[in-house]
Amino acid sequence: MKKTKITLTIFIAVLGLLLASCERDITEPTISANPTKPIQTDFTLTTNFDKANAESPITFAWSAANFGFASSTTYTLQLSSKNDFSADVVNLFSNQSLTGTSSVKQINNVLLSWGKAAGTETTLYYRVAASVSASNVVYSEVKTKKLTPFKLTLDPDQYTIIYVPGAYQGWSPGADNGRLYSYNADSKYEGIVRIKDGTNATSEFKITSAPDWSHTNWGGTLTKTGNNYSGTLDASGGNLSVAAGVYAITVNTSTLAITLTKTDDWGIIGSATADGWNSDMDMFYDGKYKVWQITANFSAGEIKFRANDSWDVNLGDNGADGSLEQGGANIALATAGKYTIKLDVENKTYSVKKN
Repeated sequence: MKKTKITLTIFIAVLGLLLASCERDITEPTISANPTKPIQTDFTLTTNFDKANAESPITFAWSAANFGFASSTTYTLQLSSKNDFSADVVNLFSNQSLTGTSSVKQINNVLLSWGKAAGTETTLYYRVAASVSASNVVYSEVKTKKLTPFKLTLDPDQYTIIYVPGAYQGWSPGADNGRLYSYNADSKYEGIVRIKDGTNATSEFKITSAPDWSHTNWGGTLTKTGNNYSGTLDASGGNLSVAAGVYAITVNTSTLAITLTKTDDWGIIGSATADGWNSDMDMFYDGKYKVWQITANFSAGEIKFRANDSWDVNLGDNGADGSLEQGGANIALATAGKYTIKLDVENKTYSVKKN
């Protein structure tokens, strides 16, 4: 028994010496007080920066950063409209390589999302951020490039959409009533939405990135100025709320800015409608084609277009030529039936089609 105790004691002592030796052999990495920054070259574009070359690649390259020890370094290509990156910062991509690729269209969309005018030259600032942790980041020198953004002309079926579900339409993402469109394949979405249920003085809604609740949905708090609202969307925010009404809505999914501008609510009145000249039939704004429209049953008779259930703004057709004039002549529907009627307020034109 004594021999066993001695052997166990020796074993424990040797094990302790081995552990102590291992602890002395482990060296904790030390981050350099002055890490070596990445050095980037001018980005490479072998075509013109224009619509015809929208899918052409733009390649960025840089040297490795050195934090004083062997590390897995993440590189993020950042863009800004400011030379000090104090605003409009966009993280274009991140990787652990020394090169990365974007496209003419992607960078053009960023420029447009900043409000840069198509056809007007502007300066793009870009840099590489190298990081080994959230608190250990170094940046390359800032590079600049003069670029002229351009508008992409898309077919309506190519527009991307975000959605405005709310109490006014049964909280239904993807419903026809409550869609905003990106007309230039950028992060700016626009549309006109009637946010009112006919009963309540205020109405709540949210913005969703897809026609369901399974993806990103934004809420937040809006600031009211006159009849209009503005704010910043928040993925964890509560329902947005406005006074019941019709609003031209603009959302920037890059900056998360949202504005709602009170606008005209269009309808049709006349002897051909169910209530005659007493009240309007509300039209629906179809943002895909930028027209107000309605499909409904009409009697033989006459109609006019009115804004806001008032005669202050009313449109008729003096020459029966499809062109509208303020206070113009009544528009005749010769026979009863189901019609689709469309109103283009911007161009003061309309169409009437019997289905």
